[in-house]
Amino acid sequence: HGYEPQRGEDGVLRLRNCPFHQLAEHHREVTCGMNLGLIEGMLAGLQADGQRPVLDPRPGHCCVAIGADHP
Repeated sequence: HGYEPQRGEDGVLRLRNCPFHQLAEHHREVTCGMNLGLIEGMLAGLQADGQRPVLDPRPGHCCVAIGADHP
């Protein structure tokens, strides 16, 4: 029921599962924005410097991706 993270060959950590999938089906903008804020707060709390979450929706994945190489 969690995010099921997986690092791709490009070094980006993609979240393969969205725990808020059902809510996002009807309220995507609000849900994905909230999810991005949640991940930003988690990384700040972990002091994960250099890791930046961004919205990057893709079929079969959560809308948030985490990577140092994002513009």
